[in-house]
Amino acid sequence: MVISNFLLSYRGRKLLRYGFGVVLCLGAGFGTVCAQGSLSKIPDGSNTVVAINLAKLVESAEAATLNNLLDRIGFFKYFEKKDLDLQNDFQQTGVDAKGIAVYYRNNRDSLLYGELILPIADIDHFDRLLKMEGTSLPAFNGYSRFRTADGQLLAWTAKELRVLKGEVGPTYFANDSIAGVYGIENIDYAAAAVSAATAAADEAEAAANCADFVLTDSTTMEWEAFDFDTLQTEVQQEEEEPLEIYDSVQDADTNVYDNHINYDSLDATFEDVNKRNDSIKNILLEKWLLHEQEQLLSSKYPCISAQEQARLEKNIDLVRVWLPKIDSFYNGLHSVRSIVDAYYNTSSFSLESGYRDMFFDLVQQRNKIMLKTTVTLGKDLISLTKKLYARKPNPKFAKYLTAETFGYFNVNVNTAAYLKEIPVFFTKNLKKYFGKENEVLELMALGLEIALDEKAIAKIIPGDNLVVVNGITNLKIDYVDYDYDDNYDVKEVHMTKEERVPSFIWMFTSEDQRIFKKVLDVAVSKADATFAGGIYKIKQGNGKEFPLYLMFHEDLVMISNDSLQLNKILYKRYPTKSNTSFVKLMKGSKFSAAFQTKKIPALTKDLNLVLGNSWRAKLEELNNYGNFTLSSKGIVGDRLETDLQLELPTKANNAMQFVINQLLEGIVPDEQSDLDEPIDVTDND
Repeated sequence: MVISNFLLSYRGRKLLRYGFGVVLCLGAGFGTVCAQGSLSKIPDGSNTVVAINLAKLVESAEAATLNNLLDRIGFFKYFEKKDLDLQNDFQQTGVDAKGIAVYYRNNRDSLLYGELILPIADIDHFDRLLKMEGTSLPAFNGYSRFRTADGQLLAWTAKELRVLKGEVGPTYFANDSIAGVYGIENIDYAAAAVSAATAAADEAEAAANCADFVLTDSTTMEWEAFDFDTLQTEVQQEEEEPLEIYDSVQDADTNVYDNHINYDSLDATFEDVNKRNDSIKNILLEKWLLHEQEQLLSSKYPCISAQEQARLEKNIDLVRVWLPKIDSFYNGLHSVRSIVDAYYNTSSFSLESGYRDMFFDLVQQRNKIMLKTTVTLGKDLISLTKKLYARKPNPKFAKYLTAETFGYFNVNVNTAAYLKEIPVFFTKNLKKYFGKENEVLELMALGLEIALDEKAIAKIIPGDNLVVVNGITNLKIDYVDYDYDDNYDVKEVHMTKEERVPSFIWMFTSEDQRIFKKVLDVAVSKADATFAGGIYKIKQGNGKEFPLYLMFHEDLVMISNDSLQLNKILYKRYPTKSNTSFVKLMKGSKFSAAFQTKKIPALTKDLNLVLGNSWRAKLEELNNYGNFTLSSKGIVGDRLETDLQLELPTKANNAMQFVINQLLEGIVPDEQSDLDEPIDVTDND
C-alpha cells in the first residue's frame, strides 16, 4: 500500500490505464520479429528511445496477476468480444508478449512526435478485435493505415504495428514572421486590454495623429532640449489651483471615466482569435504528421548505427531508456536553459563536449528493484574524472557503520587533483565568457596556481568524507536572552531550549591537524568555544543555537551535534556489531549513500511527529522493507555508472509481483471510477 497510495489517485488511475494499455499494446508483439528489426527503424537524431523487455516483464509478473491488473484498469474495454472469447487474457488479443517493445521520440521546432514500433504475432486477430474510431487512410509502401479519432496514425503489416502521435512545437509560432506565413495571429489579452484603455483615454488625440505615427527605435530618436526650471514653476502653479485643474478634466471631451473598456467584447475577440489559431494548427498538425509517417514508413531518414542498436539491445532486463545526446535533452529543457543562460549571460552553454549519451536501466533481482544509470563521457572529462575521484574510501570508516546506523553518506575525492585542475579549468572553460579580457583570466589562473599549495592542503583535507546518522538525540541548551522590565531597563533572562533531532557524525582524514587546533584554541580564548575531556564545544548563534562538538581521534577529525556519540568513540564504548551490507557497499564504491528503510517508522515516532491514521499505516508497512542505497564505482571504460536500489518486502515472489500487487490494492475497479468524479455545482445549488 505504500507504493499504491503514493502512485494512485483518480488521475493516476486514468494515466495508469492508458500507460498499461500502451505497454501491452507496445510489447505484446515481439516473438516473431527480432528486436533488431524494430531498432533499425529508429531515426538517427531521436531525443529519447525506450526498450521494454516484455518477455521478462510478463515472466516476472505472472500472467494471472498481470491480467488481473489489466482488467482492473479497464484495458480490455479497448477490445471487442465478438466471435472470440477474450477471457480477460491479453494473449487472446492477438499480441505476442515474448520480445522487446520500442518507443522513440523526436523533437523538432515545428513538430514533436513519438512512435511505437510493435511486432505482432497475429495482426488480423488484433485488427479484428481492437476498437478503433476514426478514418481509414490509403495504403502506403506495403502498410495499411488508419487515423484514430484523437489524431493518432496507425500503420501495420503482417508482422508489425506502428503508432505515431505528435503535436505542433509549442514555440514554433512564437516568431511572428513564421506565424504570419500560416495565417496565425499572436495576440496577448493583457496587451489588448492596455491598448483599449489607452485608446479610451486618448481617443481624440489618436484620431488626429494616427496617420503620422511611426514607431521609432530609441537609439535613433532625437531629443529636444527641455527647460526643467520652467517645468518646476508650472508644477508649483498647478499645485496652487487644484480645483481649476479638476474642473478642466471634468469638462474634457476625452474624459477616460466616460470610456469604459468593453471586457466582454475583448474576451470574445481573444477567444475567436485563439479558436482560429487552434484550427489552423490542427490542420497543419494533421498534414505534417501524415507527411512524417510517410517519410518514416519509406525509410527516408537514416537510422541509428548498428553499434548503437547493439548497445541498446544488449542485456536488457525490464526497461531501458536511452538519451542519445545529453546536450539535445538539455536543449529541450527550456526552463532550465533559460536559468543557465541568464546566469552565464550567454546562449552558448553546451554539454556536448563533455557528455555524450545516457542509459537508464530498470533491473530486478528477486525482491530488489534497481535503477542503473550510465553516462558516456568525453575523452577530456574521462581523464579529469579519473584524477578527481582516484581516492579510495578510508578503511577506518568501516568500524563506524554499525547495526545502530540508520544511514550514511560517503564521498571520496582527490583534493590535490581538484586544486591542481582549477587553474586549467578556468582558462579552458571560462575563456569565452571573458571576451577580449582573456589575459586577465590567465593572470587570475596563474595567481591561483601560485597561491594554492595543493600538496600542503591535501594533507589537511585529503578528500575522504563519511557522514553517519545514528538515531535520535535529545538536545538541550541553557542560554541567556535579554528583555525589558517595567521601567524599560534591560534585564537578563535565563532560558532553556529542547529539541529531538537526528544524531550525526561527520568525519574526514587529516594528516596535518595544526590549523584546526590553532583556530579552535583562538575560539576558546575568546569564549566562543570550550574544551573539556578531549572534545571542543563550539557555540552557534551567540550561544542561542545548539552547539557543535569537534574531536580529534587518531588521524580523523570528527564533528557532531551529539557529544555522547563522540564520548563513546573516545572511550571505546561505540557499538562494535558491524553493518556488513553498509560496509561492503562503502568499500566497493567511490561514492555511496544508504539508509535502513525499516527504521523510518521508529525514527518518525522518536521525533514526535504528528501524523494522521493513513500516514501511520503507511509508515508501519516500511518495517518490511530493506535498505535503500545509492552508489557509484566511478569510471568504467568511458562511462560513469551509478546504481539506485530498493529492497522490497519478500511476501511476493519477486519485486515486479510486489509492485503490481501494490497497484492492485490501490486501484478501484474501472467501472467504479465514475464515483470519483466531482459533483457538478450549478447556479441553482
